[in-house]
Amino acid sequence: MDKFFRKNRKRLFDSRWDIIIEGLMVNNKPAFFAALYQAMMEHPTYVILSDMPVERKIQILSNMLKYYEEKEDYEKCAQLVKMQQQVNSDIC
Repeated sequence: MDKFFRKNRKRLFDSRWDIIIEGLMVNNKPAFFAALYQAMMEHPTYVILSDMPVERKIQILSNMLKYYEEKEDYEKCAQLVKMQQQVNSDIC
């Protein structure tokens, strides 16, 4: 599996930034989610109004919710649910 990932990395990621982010998600999920959560809470409009596809936003928020549920950090879960609702309401 590692060989496949390394071999096809260039096809999966368009930029160095994508490679860095993917590496953080795989190698240091706690640090990645902590940094992402802090950025999202400081600048929620960037998340809600960004040009990222809504499906991707929902996927990221869902992954973060799962992570923080496992850590039993329900305060963060509550904030993420609110943000997810705002993203969903932006669809309509």
